[in-house]
Amino acid sequence: MATNTPEWLTGDFLKSCLEDTEGNVAGVIITSYTLEPAIAPGNNYGSQMIRANVQYKRLDDSSTEESISLIIKAPLSEDSYIGDQFGDNFKQFYESESNYYHKFISETYRLSKHDVVPKHYKSPNPLCVVLEDLKASGFEMADRQKLLDFDHCELFIKASAKLHALSMAIFKKDPGLIESLGVESPAMAEKMEKSFKLMLPNSLLCMATYLEDKPDYKKQFEIIKEACEEDVFWNIYKEMLEDCKSKPIRALTQGDPWCTNMMFKYNSAGKVTDIKIIDFQNVRLCSPLVELVFFLTASANLEVRQKRLNDLYQIYCDSLNENLAEFECPERLTMEELKAEIRFLSPIVFVNLCSLPVALTDAVPDMTEFLTVKFSAESVNERSYYKSVYTGQYFNMNYPQILDAYDKHGVYDYMLKKIREVKSEK
Repeated sequence: MATNTPEWLTGDFLKSCLEDTEGNVAGVIITSYTLEPAIAPGNNYGSQMIRANVQYKRLDDSSTEESISLIIKAPLSEDSYIGDQFGDNFKQFYESESNYYHKFISETYRLSKHDVVPKHYKSPNPLCVVLEDLKASGFEMADRQKLLDFDHCELFIKASAKLHALSMAIFKKDPGLIESLGVESPAMAEKMEKSFKLMLPNSLLCMATYLEDKPDYKKQFEIIKEACEEDVFWNIYKEMLEDCKSKPIRALTQGDPWCTNMMFKYNSAGKVTDIKIIDFQNVRLCSPLVELVFFLTASANLEVRQKRLNDLYQIYCDSLNENLAEFECPERLTMEELKAEIRFLSPIVFVNLCSLPVALTDAVPDMTEFLTVKFSAESVNERSYYKSVYTGQYFNMNYPQILDAYDKHGVYDYMLKKIREVKSEK
């Protein structure tokens, strides 16, 4: 049995999931099942991931025993840091993903027989998502420390563009559905803002501490130091997000597209051939380019950042437009518009660069400390989070060169300009 298995995760729960599946209308009998952790520590922080290996018989064919593997995405306990952060909104945090699959994804199948997300099952627990076990179909999670090469990035970008276009098409028919999924309630928005106002300064302080004694990164250090002053960066970031809400092209976005929130399949030669996008707890209705920028900053490997970003921008632009045409949506995105928006979204690049060490770390960091304790400039280097994150083989190998790549892309110059604009207004 999996450790800390929820009390409600029983044979009757699994029976209910399977009986909802097409082909099991006569009912099933669960003959046996085992539970185990589905992923390694450090690959998920917002849920308990459990693999259920189930043996069962159909009531209309009790002579044949069948087996299936399911992934149970269960909520953390209400006394966890998620519970502390969201309080009365705890249920809403988990219900959003269930609604995404059962309302939005089910509706998309009327427009396109796509397979870019895993198959979902009806869950007796509304806070729990039940999915096909992609590992049983040959899908694997990428190594978060090595990040994603061009071929992996291309697959995600094309799959993401399809989901974006589908949400835009459905919005025209049922705007209420899309808004119910992608627009936070005022109470949830307040909770999220409170969390971000703690997380963002912590990220900046950690980055400033890391760069302080590195003369080659004096420029970045000085910019981050200014951004830490009196909520300067928070004001820039919040204004950018508000502006994104009024963009002419808006779509449902996955919200957290780092490389552990997708799985890949490979052929016998080791070439990646397919993708499934997973984890929709943070779905947002906003500019789809927010997701593109977030993904590339959080998940692309060094070579992609140095040499192939423009290629991926073009692929996204073409894919989105092709899908919009297929679903009879009039909107289109030009490369000129895309590149202007990428520059406008530099604050996302900036903060994700400060968060990227979490993906590269060798150890599992104390995320509770990071999300709930306000760090200070004087003591941040003594925090267990900082000590575990800003070190390690892959961090030392990749991180300095990643910082250099974004200097060439003009991200720091843009941020310095915005910081000075905000400070001049005070």
